[in-house]
Order: sequence, then structure tokens, then C-alpha cells
Amino acid sequence: MATFYKYKSREGEDQVDWRGITKGISDDLSRIQGEREQKRVDIDNAVLTTLETIADKPLGTDAARNEITSDYAAQASAIALENQRLLKIQKMSLKQYNSVTNTAKSSTKKLFNLTRQYQENYQRHMDALKPDKDGLIQGSGLGALLRKQAETLGDPTNTKYYMDPQSGSAYIARVLRDGETAKEGANFRLIDGEAYSLMDVSTAQNIITMDVNRYQAEQVADRIAKAAGIVTEVVMKEDVKTRTDSFNRIFQKDADGNILVDKNDNKVLSEIGEAVTSQIRASFASPMDYASMLYDTLNKPSIAGNDKKGYTNLLTGEKYKGDVKDAIIFITENSQQVPVLTDAQEKQAQEGVLNIIRSKMGITETVYDQRAEDRKDQELNLRKRQVKDQETRTTLQRKRDELRSAKPGNVIFADPNEAFETYIVADEKLIKDPKTGVISGVNSDLFSDEENNTQDLIGTKPDATKQIIQPLIEKFGDLGFSFTLYNVEDAFQVVGPSGGEGIRIDYDEQPEDAIEEYQKLMTFIRSEFDDETILESKYSVIGYDRFGPGAVAVDASGIPVSTEVGVDYTKK
Repeated sequence: MATFYKYKSREGEDQVDWRGITKGISDDLSRIQGEREQKRVDIDNAVLTTLETIADKPLGTDAARNEITSDYAAQASAIALENQRLLKIQKMSLKQYNSVTNTAKSSTKKLFNLTRQYQENYQRHMDALKPDKDGLIQGSGLGALLRKQAETLGDPTNTKYYMDPQSGSAYIARVLRDGETAKEGANFRLIDGEAYSLMDVSTAQNIITMDVNRYQAEQVADRIAKAAGIVTEVVMKEDVKTRTDSFNRIFQKDADGNILVDKNDNKVLSEIGEAVTSQIRASFASPMDYASMLYDTLNKPSIAGNDKKGYTNLLTGEKYKGDVKDAIIFITENSQQVPVLTDAQEKQAQEGVLNIIRSKMGITETVYDQRAEDRKDQELNLRKRQVKDQETRTTLQRKRDELRSAKPGNVIFADPNEAFETYIVADEKLIKDPKTGVISGVNSDLFSDEENNTQDLIGTKPDATKQIIQPLIEKFGDLGFSFTLYNVEDAFQVVGPSGGEGIRIDYDEQPEDAIEEYQKLMTFIRSEFDDETILESKYSVIGYDRFGPGAVAVDASGIPVSTEVGVDYTKK
């Protein structure tokens, strides 16, 4: 055979290792077989676990409940074994099998725990229906109605437990009594078909554990009413003293008193009124809030929908005979109880809150009782005298303490506050210059419109300036007070030495009101000199002399020389 330069035989490299390949295939087949065997073991174990869960059913002394529990356990066991068989003969996919099995285990545990959960939540629900420390009921009556439907399923004489073979979900059903079946000779009971007669355990669990809070209509109305503000008008006629009517200010109404609403966009015509209604709408956080307002406050009935037999009254558990439009419909959606409300019902709830606001902001009249007013004045005067007496006692006690601690030769100086009070106290009389019309002196009569008053005001600015502003400037101007006249309003603004907005004082008042205005002015003046340093800056104005009236000298023996230093004592 011809050979070529550098030729190398490839016989060894071209051979295939068939033994290695066949060994790999054999190993893969063994591995797959092992995995399949493990899956069968896992499935069998899962069935055993499910059966153990079912077998661990709660049994008590109630024979009827034990019967329906045992009946359910038999159902669930049979379904678990049948699903295992279907899986093994490939009539059910592994995915479907796992889904049904897991659902069955979970729902069975929930079913067996319902009684315990009911007992754990019972007292909390009962307490929520009682007034709390603030007098508010936090729980809604709707929660009690829904729980009542769940409780009806607790009667073992009319109840059965079922497991859905397709999904593994556990159900509680209210069934017809013996002899009520439609099929002659039937040895089983039929579900009665009313709303809430068939309930999955998740729904029952949610009803038992959920909190349905009451919509606090009164508190919402209070908050919005205060935010809107109440306008008070004082009227002194026909024995009526006060009248409050801010609702009419906020809303436009027709001749019958109905609130005017724009038919196109349902907006209240008043701008402020629309702001109020916006706050009302914002106060409803969920459909359950609307339902609570309709049921707890407006007394609308609650019903549950059922396509086969109409609607079931949640209160009685019987078929609802009223107009569905006048009731709140509840449906079960994703195991939750959901109210289905119309636009008209939401508007009805909002108007309910608005009517409560109206009652708080509507016209309120208070009958004027002269005797009651006289008693109030007497009590006020008594309190004023008590305050003044206490101030006097405090001053005297301070003087006694100073004398008690004084040493021979000491001088207890006059009190600058007493000098200030002496300067600003009311004048005995008001004197009006007959030529100029200027009044001298300041007391409460300055603000009174009594006929015998020396003011004789005619409402013109020059006279008001002479008879009101000039006397005030003369007495308090040097202390740093300024006065601005508002003649049209029969008032003036006072600004103190500290600046700021000051206060408003009314004049041309009834005598009793004039006293009140004068006291308000004097209180403001005193408040400006609470600081001793500020008062010290005005010593020259008020004529304060530390050695003057009120000062006391003590001789070498420790006995006061005189309580009137201004008479018997000199600076020397």
C-alpha cells in the first residue's frame, strides 16, 4: 500500500466508546426512574398527611356536630384517595393534583378552627357595639348582621360540611330539614338556596374575624360645621337675644327650604357650600362607610343578593319583601362582604351628613331672661370684688413681710405699682368744657350713651375726637398709647408702647356694656406695664417717688417711724 510523507494512522481516534454511552443511558434511566419513584413516595406521603389532618377532626359532646364533622372527614378522605388514583392513572395532572390537595388541607384546617376563632373574636365584637369611654360606639350594626348569617351555619341540626372535589375547598351549607326535600324518596338533604346558605370557609372566617367600623356621622358633622364657622347675630327684640344661622349663609335654597343643586354636575350652587360637600365626600373612605351611614344613622335595611330566589333580608334571614332601591345590597366577592351601592345611595348618605350639619348650624334662638342676666352680672361683680380683695390682701401681706424683715434704719420704699394704679384709676367725674366741648377725665361714662351723659355725642368725627380721643390721649398718651378713631363704627383702636395690633374698644354703648369696655381698656393698659423695667421708664410720668406716699422708715429700735413717710419722713 502506498504511503505518504508524514502520514499518521487515525484508527485509534476514529473508534466510538459504545460501552460508555450505553452506561450513561442506563444511569439516566435509573435516575429518572428514581425521581419518579420519589414523586410517587411524596404523593403518597402527601395523601397520608392530608388523611391525618382530616382524621384529627375536633369531636366534642355535641352528637349532631360530631356527626356532620365525621361525615365531612369521610368525604374529604374519599376525595383525597380518589385524586391520588386519578393522578397515578394519569387522569389528573400533577399541577392540578397539587392545587386541589393544598387547597383541601388549608380549607380543612380553617373549617376545624372556625369555632375557636368565633370564641376568640366574640367579646371584641360585642365590646365594639357598646359606648366607649367617650360615649362613642365604634362598631357598625352591619358587622353584627353579617356575623348573624355566619352564626346560623353553626346549628348542626340544619347544617352540613361539604368539600368540592374539583377545587378542594370546604363549604358550610344550611340544608332543608328532613322531609323537606323535593325528591321523593331522597336520602339526602338539599341546600335551601337562600343567600348565605352556602358559604366557603374563607368567607366564614373573614366574617367572624373582620371589624366593620361605624361611620361617625356626628363627629364628622361637628368638625365640618366648626370649620365652616357659625355667624351669630345679636338681636334685642321680641324677647330673643341671639340667633345663629350660618347654614343659610353657606347654601342657596328654594322657597321650600331645599338646597339648590345644579342638575348637570350635582354641585351646590354656593362656592362655600361646594367646599362643605367636598369635605363630606372625602369623609367616606370606603363603600362600607357609605353602607354604615345608611344603616346605622339613616336606618336603611341591609339585604344580600341571590340570583335564584331574589334577595335575603340579613336581619331576619328570610326573603326580602321591600323595594330593593331602598336597601343596601351585599355580595360576597373574593370571600369578602362588599356593599353594592348606587349613585343615588351615595348621594343619600352625603345628604344625611349635610342635614346633621344643618341641625348644628341652623337657626337657634335663645329667649332673653332678664333675671338670668341679672344673676350673671351679680356673679361677675362678685368675682371682680373677690379678685380685687385678693390683690389688696397680697399687697398688705407683702408690706407686712417687708416690715417683719426690716432692720433699724431701713427704709421700705413706696411701691411703683401703687403709683401706677393711682395714675390710671378712674376719675370721679367727667368735666365737659361748655365752650370747646372737650371732656376732661376718663371713666366708664366716657363710653356710655346714657342721656344724662356729659358726652352728648351726635356721631360726627370732631365731637367724637373731642369727647373720646382727646381725654384718652391726655391721660394715657404720655405712657406711650396711641388711639385711632373709627367714627362710623363707634369704635377706636388702642396700640400700646409695645406695638402690635392692639385692641378695639367700642363706645356709644349701654351703661353695663360701657363698664365692660372700660375694664377691657384698663386691663390692656395694665398688661403693657407688667415688666418692671418698662414701668421704671415711666416714673417721671406717673410721679413715682420712692420716698413718697407708701414709704416706711424704721428707727433704731426697729419700730416704723410712720406709715406715711410723706408726712413724717424726709429724705435727709
